[in-house]
Amino acid sequence: MLNKNILIKIFKLLLDQSKKYYDDFNTIDGKIGDGDLGVTILHGLEEVNINVNNFSDDLGVNFMICSKAFVKKSGSSFGTLIAFSFMNISKNLKGKTECNHEDIVIIFETALKTILERGKTSLGDKTIADSLDLIIKKLKNSQNYPEVFKSATKQALEDFKGKKIKIGRARMFEDKTKDLDDPGMYALYKLTKVFYEFKF
Repeated sequence: MLNKNILIKIFKLLLDQSKKYYDDFNTIDGKIGDGDLGVTILHGLEEVNINVNNFSDDLGVNFMICSKAFVKKSGSSFGTLIAFSFMNISKNLKGKTECNHEDIVIIFETALKTILERGKTSLGDKTIADSLDLIIKKLKNSQNYPEVFKSATKQALEDFKGKKIKIGRARMFEDKTKDLDDPGMYALYKLTKVFYEFKF
């Protein structure tokens, strides 16, 4: 299950993945936004990894460190949503040194709730929230994490093909967004590839 050492490994792998898809994330975001999604994700994860030496056995403390890292390195709306998600996850995990499957589900539920509330969005708006919702539904029926992440993030992208993005700057592009992937959904799809062969 999830503990300090596994969390450190996850953030190292996510950093490597963010470097690999840095240009890709910026390009897809540039079609409907500021084109800085790759920057936001990379800089935030770099700061997290700089601070992993400060991680303790308390997972709540560690997620708060992650939250502060994204606050420090990102002024974007996406980075802010990540920071608030980590902060709320931190509160839920305070004092915990290990997470079982139920705890992992709660981590994703907390992230989803935070993004919906702070992002003032709803399920069906074609955002990363829709991907998280599908991950949660699949996690409740399976502990096969590689398969859950692979199938859920891919299915979310496919389910929203031909649908407009209804939130953020993308709304200005109206029907054009029907043919585009939401950048956040796309980024989650690529980043979660690190879990395809990951052993908790």
